Amino acid sequence: MKIRVSDYIANYIESMGIKSAFMLSGGGMMHLIDALGQLTQVKYYCNHHEQASAMAAEGYARQTNQLGVCYATSGPGATNIVTGLTGAWLDSAPVLFITGQSNLLQTVRGTQISGLRQYGTFEVDIVAITEPITKYSVFVTDPKSIRFHLEKAVFLATTGRPGPVLIDIPLNIQGALIDTEELEGYTPELENNYKVNAQEIEDVIELLKKAERPILLAGHGIRAAGCINDFRDFVHKLNIPVVTTQLGKDVLPYVSDLFVGHPGVKGDRAGNLCVQNADLILVLGSSLHAQTTGYDVEHFAPHAIKIQIELDKAVLERENVGVNIKINSDIKTFIELMNKHEKLSLNIDGWKDACINWKTKYAVFNEPHIIDDGPVNFYEFAEVLSNELVGNETIVTDAGSAFYVMGQGLKIKENQRYIVSGGLGAMGYALPASLGIATADSDLNVICVTGDGSLQTNIQELQTMKHYQLNVKLFVLNNDGYVSIRNTQNAYFSGHYVGTSIDSGVSIPDLDKIANAYGIPYIACENRYGLKDAINQALAIEGPVICGITSQPNQLIIPTVSSAKLDDGRMVSKPIHDMFPFLDPEELKKNMFASS
Repeated sequence: MKIRVSDYIANYIESMGIKSAFMLSGGGMMHLIDALGQLTQVKYYCNHHEQASAMAAEGYARQTNQLGVCYATSGPGATNIVTGLTGAWLDSAPVLFITGQSNLLQTVRGTQISGLRQYGTFEVDIVAITEPITKYSVFVTDPKSIRFHLEKAVFLATTGRPGPVLIDIPLNIQGALIDTEELEGYTPELENNYKVNAQEIEDVIELLKKAERPILLAGHGIRAAGCINDFRDFVHKLNIPVVTTQLGKDVLPYVSDLFVGHPGVKGDRAGNLCVQNADLILVLGSSLHAQTTGYDVEHFAPHAIKIQIELDKAVLERENVGVNIKINSDIKTFIELMNKHEKLSLNIDGWKDACINWKTKYAVFNEPHIIDDGPVNFYEFAEVLSNELVGNETIVTDAGSAFYVMGQGLKIKENQRYIVSGGLGAMGYALPASLGIATADSDLNVICVTGDGSLQTNIQELQTMKHYQLNVKLFVLNNDGYVSIRNTQNAYFSGHYVGTSIDSGVSIPDLDKIANAYGIPYIACENRYGLKDAINQALAIEGPVICGITSQPNQLIIPTVSSAKLDDGRMVSKPIHDMFPFLDPEELKKNMFASS
């Protein structure tokens, strides 16, 4: 049967059971979108910026553990996806990017003229740009190769450590007719299955049994590996305290008697005390990023044997985090093998009690936050929102203060998901990612939390939310923009604001008027007394809603690991257990019993 290349691509996507694809139309991909628009089982969603399409596709992929799909036209359409594509690369999201391109013989690659910058209309070499941040990036030169490239791209995107792939297709190849019976497929090379051997399993078990203060540090890799249920079985079978990265925040509910907290620079005291007192740390699905270990890496978990189970061999090659035992294995395989051992339960009740005591005593909401009759404290918002949500929601947060406060203060419930732009921390991520997530399940309540500054960077997607009546509850913390950077400028530059306030160049429009312009219901909350009602009103509305919350313009992000500026200009950080506001030295000393 003869069909267009573009139809073959669309049919292939539909055959995978994908429900949503995201795009902004353009002439450079006219055949591609014509084919996409003829599908009956895949719905395309039109964003108002290609960056938003990329982020929506990533959100869809992370919510469903399926392939996300994003179409973009040539030139600026293709370059606009790069930020979203980078986020998918860093956060291990499988997303297929299909880009249009100028006719084959009107491209630099097609003519192979060395040093030529551009030939075709709006042409740009998107493959060269994205090769370092994709698992596969290819320029199609032969219509008959499309099956091979599609199968290879999808295989690589979804196998091993997931990630984005890109196929760049010239206009004349998009419309070319091919005989589907004559196409050659892709046969994966013999891969490293990352199988952990039996002796490694025995060694880990032996070390766990010998440890007096073991913990498990869990990250997003558990979700990416598709083994969340196996992980929870393993944790309960082992009976071990768990701390999580922000990306791994939803692997256990807050109320679990095994969940302790979050370690790191903007983690919490309980999580950091747990790590710093541990004598063994089993790391699953975390790269041990600097945000987790702190910048004083030498003093990260100084008393612990560190065992890291990691699929990405490059991650294991880092030496500065002090990992003692490195096992290059698929996390799902490792957990399945561990779960086969009958007698895994650890007898560490005293250590568990100490960890849960820190969780209770040093709860984030108990920090000295300023809570008064004025604008809402962001941490109180996180606390009230946690209480009012019923479970089964997906919470998406943006960069800046939303990233830190929600990461610290939101208390995850059973069956809730928590999705953030972790590796990149892109401003404006939350809204388009929420839209992608909402398309995956129309009954799902998607809770989007952003700041008034971040909202501006993808504000056009309010129209997408309105047009498709997507079930997104958008909570916007109005703090006159960029409070996180203002805090930095207060701390290190004596309050010299540059690009963070009205007087230094940044102003924020009236959110009520914006909501009205887009025709989206708007709820305002001016102070803490109306907070609970405002949240519940927003949650009760069917479809999209915006809830604007007047919040403190000088909101402190606490607790935090602080840094000091030396006379020579260098910045030095404290170890992660010594967080600001600082505990009394004697109290801190009593908590650090591992060093005694």
